[in-house]
Amino acid sequence: MGFATVRTIVKDTVIVIWDRLQAAEMPIPDHDKWTSIADKFFARCDFPLCIGALDGKHVKIKAPPNSGSKYFNYKGHHSVVLMAIADADCKFIVIESNSNSDGGIIQDSAFYKLLNSNNLNIPEPTFIPGTNTTVPFVFVADEAFPLSPNMMRPFPRRELTDEKRIFNYRLSRARRQVECAFGILSSMWRILLGTIEVHDTFACHIVKAVCVLHNMILNKEEERIPFISNDELAVEARTRNNDLPACNRRPGNEAMIIRDKFMSYFVSPLGSLPWQNN
Repeated sequence: MGFATVRTIVKDTVIVIWDRLQAAEMPIPDHDKWTSIADKFFARCDFPLCIGALDGKHVKIKAPPNSGSKYFNYKGHHSVVLMAIADADCKFIVIESNSNSDGGIIQDSAFYKLLNSNNLNIPEPTFIPGTNTTVPFVFVADEAFPLSPNMMRPFPRRELTDEKRIFNYRLSRARRQVECAFGILSSMWRILLGTIEVHDTFACHIVKAVCVLHNMILNKEEERIPFISNDELAVEARTRNNDLPACNRRPGNEAMIIRDKFMSYFVSPLGSLPWQNN
């Protein structure tokens, strides 16, 4: 077959994969599903009321004709951005693939707009287990994302107290689930390790297709997934380190109070871990 014919077949196929599988393999969670996700994060990562780990990944593409700097990121190559929320099983809850510049990735995303408009079916704030402290359900993220009542990010690294350092450590334990998800994704779908030589819209379709297939495999063939060692995941994390630029927007007082409540829990006798002071 000719190049154009194969290209059309592949494009149509990845679009159909997403259209047919998304509702079954990556549905938007309802109230009960968010609660179930939080329970598993607490059991596995010791972070209460966490409903997802959020991060972004630049996927290299060939520079589109006449695109100028539109797809050129701060890391020095052209890319589309995969923004994803993963659960404690390293499955994707929500993904968004687009070609926004670094500065507008989160603010322009459909997820962020739904979050700010309270349209994600997130349960109402509740008590941290075993305490009388009420906090909202939260996503955990790194410095690339803004601190908000439903999104926790680390304290700045300058002038860290022991309590703030412990909070950052506990947040990173939960956030690594999305890093592991990206590591497994790239290991299974090697196209993500190089440069995808198609235009940006086509590349976004490919990214969405491999993400929904990732969930399908984890859901149905978990025992057949090749083992990914901690060393391999560490390499993936290092190569992706600070994949998105830091967000310097000043947080509101409510968000800072909520973060302080989590910090106080993590350093309390009830919420501390034996090794977190090492």
